[in-house]
Amino acid sequence: MTLQVDFDPDLWVYVPDSWPWEGFATLEQWRDTLAGALATAYGYDEAMRQWVADTAEGLARGADEHEHRFAYFSRPHEALGIASIYEMPRFTDATEEQMLGVQDAATVRPVQITSFEGGRLGPGLTSTRHVADDSGAITAITHWLWRLDDRDVLMIAGDPDIARFEGLRDDYDALARAIGTAPHD
Repeated sequence: MTLQVDFDPDLWVYVPDSWPWEGFATLEQWRDTLAGALATAYGYDEAMRQWVADTAEGLARGADEHEHRFAYFSRPHEALGIASIYEMPRFTDATEEQMLGVQDAATVRPVQITSFEGGRLGPGLTSTRHVADDSGAITAITHWLWRLDDRDVLMIAGDPDIARFEGLRDDYDALARAIGTAPHD
């Protein structure tokens, strides 16, 4: 199975983790093209253009090996978010609660699992938990999970700025609903 995400390119940027990719020979070429396009669109000065370039590079270098990373990068001067999508063989020994992070020891309030409807992968589940780090700072983390016949598909997004996270929640949900399988699968 191959995933295909029909994401809104006005909101999201796919963050590649290997090169060449889609006509870009190097990470630096991709980073500079993205930063230049956003600088032109929003009239960024050189310092902001460089911040966008550095952020894009950090996003690409920080992706996990099997992660499909998307960045909410349409207006990085206003809001920035990251969504990570994983496709993996079905974990028959993992419960839905484990896959959704319900048993996280750092959770500071009860986690509720709810159904998630309307996506290209069919019905799924979602949960949001609030976790505290050692200093007491709270981060909101949401998991979206689809348990298919032979695959688990998991999307994870989180943010220590809970107001920003909640402000982007509809866009995260729309991205999750856009995940499907490639036409040949």
